[in-house]
Amino acid sequence: MNWLAENALVVWAIGAIALTMAVIVYFQTGSRGSQYGIVAVVLVTAALLVTESMLETPREAVARTLDEIAAEVRSNDVPGVLSYISLSAASLRKEIETAMPLATIERAAILGTPQITVGPGDDPTQATVACRVFVHGTLKGGGHKGGEMAACNVIMSREGDRWLVTSYSADKDWRRATGSR
Repeated sequence: MNWLAENALVVWAIGAIALTMAVIVYFQTGSRGSQYGIVAVVLVTAALLVTESMLETPREAVARTLDEIAAEVRSNDVPGVLSYISLSAASLRKEIETAMPLATIERAAILGTPQITVGPGDDPTQATVACRVFVHGTLKGGGHKGGEMAACNVIMSREGDRWLVTSYSADKDWRRATGSR
């Protein structure tokens, strides 16, 4: 049922079809009951749209977390980025602590729509993300500017009410770009 909460288009489409049917009944009968039917369809559709916008599915929570991580990277906030990395990912945390201070990040973004796969069940605790990222910045040591686009696979786990990165792999070596091997 998460697919219904992830996409308002389904609610809009079903509401539009139901409203069309109610209007046809009204034009055919002109009865007060058909007028109530039109009002009921509009109210139910509005209630479903409000509910859909208020619910956050696990897939939407993972996507929001990715956007928040990109914002922390853009602001060059090492502790902020580390707050999204699981404590169990010690090598990744060390990599961030080592490489991030060597550059001033000017742009960081998730490109396109990430492919997010959450674990099975209604309350998943694992997620896998395949996405493309873009990072552009200036190395502090020599002033070299540059940007890299990379395909990344990110493994996340839900710890409490937050999704945290436990590991990642990329088709680019970020450490080589910053000279932090």
